[in-house]
Amino acid sequence: MQRSLDIIDVGPSASPRWSVCTASPQFIVDHAVELTPRAAKPRVYTDEGAIAHHLAAQLLNGVDPGPIQPSLKDNVRVYVDYVRAQLNDKTVLKVEQPINLFYNQSSTGTPDSSVIAPDVVYINDLKYGQGVSVEAEGNTQLAIYAESVIQSWEQVMDFPENLQVVLTIVQPRDRNNPEPIRVWRLARPELAAFAADLQAKAQAALSGKGEFHPSPKACQFCLAKGICSAFATQGLVALPEPARVISLPHPGALTREQRVEVLRAKKILGQWLEAVEDQEINDLMRGAPSAGMKLVEGKSNRTWRSPDDAQRLLSNHLSMDEMRPRSDLISPAQAERLLKPITLSTKFRNRMSSLITKPEGKPTLVLEDDPRPTLSFNPDNGLKPLDENE
Repeated sequence: MQRSLDIIDVGPSASPRWSVCTASPQFIVDHAVELTPRAAKPRVYTDEGAIAHHLAAQLLNGVDPGPIQPSLKDNVRVYVDYVRAQLNDKTVLKVEQPINLFYNQSSTGTPDSSVIAPDVVYINDLKYGQGVSVEAEGNTQLAIYAESVIQSWEQVMDFPENLQVVLTIVQPRDRNNPEPIRVWRLARPELAAFAADLQAKAQAALSGKGEFHPSPKACQFCLAKGICSAFATQGLVALPEPARVISLPHPGALTREQRVEVLRAKKILGQWLEAVEDQEINDLMRGAPSAGMKLVEGKSNRTWRSPDDAQRLLSNHLSMDEMRPRSDLISPAQAERLLKPITLSTKFRNRMSSLITKPEGKPTLVLEDDPRPTLSFNPDNGLKPLDENE
C-alpha cells in the first residue's frame, strides 16, 4: 500500500533515495498536491512478487503450500535453500517479522528473513523482479535491517565485538546478472559506522533540514523529480537556469572530453524530459489551461469484442490458417524454460544446440568501467573484441 504523502517517508525501502538526497522526504510532503501520481506497477508483477514471498515464508516456516507452479517453485527454492543452509542448532530464524528501526523507534521494517547466531547475523532479502538488478554491497535497506535486528537482539544476547554480518540479495530471475546470490560481508564495527551515517541522514530528513543531492539512483523513483530543480540541473549542468531555452553546441565543436561528459548525462536528461512530460500531463488532467500543449486520444487498433464469436463467423469464408496465421517460434530461452522439467536425451540436446545461433550485438557505447570486453575497429576486418593483453 502506498504511504500517505503527508507522512515523511524515511523507511528502509526508500533509503536509496533519502540516504543520498536528505531533502527529498520533506520536499515530497510540502508539494504533495502538485505531484504526478506514481504509476502503479502492472498487477501481474505485483502479484508475482507477493506470491513468491508468501511461498518462501511458507517453506521456511515448514508449511505445506500445496501444488506450486514449477518455475515459481524453482526460483523461490534458490532463496529458501540459501537461507536453510545458514541454520543449525545454535541459530534462530525469523521470517517476515517486523522490527523497530534503529534510527526511528516509532517505525518498523520487515526483513524477508533474519538468522541470528552467537557469532554471525544473516539478513536475507528475496527480490523477484527481472528488469532491475539489485546489489547487496552498500545496500542501505539491508544495512538498516541488520543494525535494527542486532540492536534488538543485543538486549538478550551477548555478541562478540567483531560479530560477523552477512547481508544477501537473492534475485533468481534477474535478466541482467546470471548470479542470483549477491553477498555483502562486514564486521560489526563496519556496520555500526555505516549505520551511524544513515542515522545522521535519517535525522536530517525527519527534521526537514536535509539537503538536495540528486543522483541517477536516488532520483529514479522519486515522486517529485518532475518539479525538482535539483534533479533538472544535474542533467542540464550547462544551463544557468533550467527554465531558459536550451541552446546546444554543434557536436563537432566539442572536445572528446566534453563529448564524454554529455554522453554521461544522456540517461538523466532522458529521465528529466519524461518527468517534465508526466508533470504537464498531470496538470492538464487536473484542469489546468493549455500553455501550448493539449491532451488528445492516442491511436489504437480495432479489436474483436468476442474473438470466439468472430472466429465462428469468419470460418464461413476463411480457413483456420488464414484466421490464425502461424506465429513466430518461441525463442531458445523460452524453449529452455519450457523444457526444464523434462528429461531430454543427449541427442536431443545436441541437436537443439546446433539449431541455436547468437548474432553479434550492435556496437553500443557505454562507460569505461562496463565489464563487457572492448571492441576495436580495423578498417579491413571491422569490429572485433579487443585483446586487453595485446
